[in-house]
Amino acid sequence: MTQEAERKIAAIFDENGEYPIVENEILPEKMICPQCGGITYAVLDVCHLCGEVLIE
Repeated sequence: MTQEAERKIAAIFDENGEYPIVENEILPEKMICPQCGGITYAVLDVCHLCGEVLIE
């Protein structure tokens, strides 16, 4: 193995290396309320904007 390859492998497995923290926000699916026309969450039983019962 070449010195360049050894250096790259050592950099990959460096235990003291700093890595960025990746955060992903998972949001529920959204839908349009048939009563008020606003965008609301599909996982709810009622629209959080107008209170209309959501039936799919």
